Amino acid sequence: GLEIFRLQQNAAAPMRASIFVPALVALACLVLLFSISHADLESSLARASVRFTAQTIGRPSTPLAACRSIQSRNKVVPKSQASDYWIRGQAASVVDERNGVQEFGNMDAAFWNDVVRRDSYGLPEDVGNAVDTASNNLIEILNEPKNGPRLLSMAFELDPMPWWTFSDFYMRLNILREYGYKTNEVNALIVDDRYRLEDEPIDLGPNWIVGYASNPPDISGADKLFVYGLDISNVGNLEYAHGLSQRTRNDDLVCINCDFGYIGDPDGRYMRGRAKELYFGGMDTVDFLLFPVHKLDEECRGSSADLNDNEVIAYPMPQWLKESGYKGTANLAVTGCSGTGKSSFMNALRGIDTGDAGAAQVGNVETTVQATSYTFTDDACQLLDDDGTECRGKEHFRLWDLPGAGTPKFPLNSYLRVMGIKYFDLVIVIAAGRYTETDLTLMREMNQNGVPFFAVRTKIDLEIENAEWDMGYSPEETMDVIREDLRANTGLPDDRIFLISSREPDNYDFPQLKRVMNHIMQQGIEDKVDRALRRRLFVRRYFNTLVNTEDFHHADA
Repeated sequence: GLEIFRLQQNAAAPMRASIFVPALVALACLVLLFSISHADLESSLARASVRFTAQTIGRPSTPLAACRSIQSRNKVVPKSQASDYWIRGQAASVVDERNGVQEFGNMDAAFWNDVVRRDSYGLPEDVGNAVDTASNNLIEILNEPKNGPRLLSMAFELDPMPWWTFSDFYMRLNILREYGYKTNEVNALIVDDRYRLEDEPIDLGPNWIVGYASNPPDISGADKLFVYGLDISNVGNLEYAHGLSQRTRNDDLVCINCDFGYIGDPDGRYMRGRAKELYFGGMDTVDFLLFPVHKLDEECRGSSADLNDNEVIAYPMPQWLKESGYKGTANLAVTGCSGTGKSSFMNALRGIDTGDAGAAQVGNVETTVQATSYTFTDDACQLLDDDGTECRGKEHFRLWDLPGAGTPKFPLNSYLRVMGIKYFDLVIVIAAGRYTETDLTLMREMNQNGVPFFAVRTKIDLEIENAEWDMGYSPEETMDVIREDLRANTGLPDDRIFLISSREPDNYDFPQLKRVMNHIMQQGIEDKVDRALRRRLFVRRYFNTLVNTEDFHHADA
C-alpha cells in the first residue's frame, strides 16, 4: 500500500507543477498590468493589433494584387454626398422631344453629342444598358413561383451624369416600356397626380393601360398593376392600392418611387404589418444600383503598395475633388516647391495678369495653402486653334494649384494620398532650378503608380540671360545644357521635359506644352465619359421588407 501511495505521489507531482507554473505566470501578468497606466495599455494593445493584422493579412507582391486585397476585405458601399452629383439645372436641355431623340441644347451640345454614344431610342449608352438590365431582372423576379399576391418595391441608386438631360420619371418609364415589349403582357400603370405623363417624350406602347391615381382607368384586363409615386405610408392608402391590384389578373402590386413611411413610426410599422397580411405571397424591395464614376476610379486606383513596397496604403479621393465635378471633368495638377513660379505659370497659361480677377496669388513664399481650382480660358486653348486642331471640352477642364510637398503641413510621405494625385489626368512638377530630392521622390512615386506627369523648368529667360552674360552661350546652347541636366536629374525623356518662361508664354517650350497638355486633357475627359458609359447596373434584393428610396442615401434617393 505504501508503494502504491508513492507511485501516486510521483505521478501527481508533474500535474501539480503544470498547474502551479501557469498560475505564477498569470499572477505576474496581473501585477504587470496593474503597473501599466491605462493610456499605455491602450497603446500597447493597439500596436499589438497592428502587428497581428499585418502578419495575418500579409503583403501582396504587386500593386495590383494589393488593390485586390484591399477590395476583398472592404466592400465599397456608396454614400451620399449631395455636392458630388451633377445639378440637373446645369445640364443640357432636351430640344427635340417630338422625335424622342435626346439632343443637348446648351454650350456643351457639340462636345457631348460627339463623345456620348446612344442606343436606338436615343438614350445614352449607360442609361440604355441600365434600362435593359432592370427590365430583364424585373421579368425574372415577377416570373418566380408564388403562393399568393406579392408587393414589390423598386428602388434606384443612380449617379446622374452631365448628359442625363431627362427626368427620373422618364428613365423609369423606359424600363416599363422595355418590360412591356419583352413580355408582351397587358399591364396597368397608375401615376400619382404630381407627375405629368404628358411632359415625358415617350410612348409606352399598346400593352399599357395608363392613368392617374385621382381617376384610375378600368384595369380589369391588365395582368399586373404598376404604380408610380403613390403615398402608401398608412394602412388606408395601402388598402386603396391593394384594391386596385385585386382588379388585375395577377393581384401583384409593383411600386416605383413610392413612399412607405418611416419604419420607426407607428403608422409605418402598422402599414408594413398589414402589407404582409394582404400580400402573403411576398413583400420585397429590389434596389438598382449604378455606381458613381469616382467610386469606380477608387476601386481601380484606391490602394497600392507604398514607395518601398512595404505596405498597402489606401488612396481615397479627396472630397474637394469630388465636389468640383470630378465625374464630368479632366483635371490637371500643378505642384512644386515654394518660389518656383507655380502661380505665375497658372496665370500665364490662362492668359491673365497677376492683378486680374481670378488670378492665382503670386509670392516668394508658399502662397498656396490648399488645393485651388481654376477653369480653362480661351488663351489656354488658343495654340490648338492656331495649328488647326479644335480645342474641345475646355469647359470641363480644371487646373489645380496644389500646395508644395515636403512642408510641415504637407509632408512627403502622405502627399500623394492627401492631394489625391492618383486621380489627376496630368501632373506638372514645377522647378526654377535643379529638382530637389522631394520633387524626385514625388516623381518616383507617381511613376510607380502610373500617374502621367511632366517636368517643367520655369524662369528659363533668366537662365539664358545669365548664361549669355557670364559665358557667352546662345539661347539654344543654354537650353541644351539645361535639358541635358534635367534628363540626368529626373530620368525623363525629352518629350516630358519643358523649359518655359511665364513672362513669355509664346516662346521657348510653352506653346508645345500647351498643345500636349490640351491633347492629354481632351483624352482624359473622353476616357472618363467612356468609363461612365460602360457602367453596369447592379441589382440587390431585400426580402420581406419595404424600403423608401431615400433610405438608401444616394443620388436618386
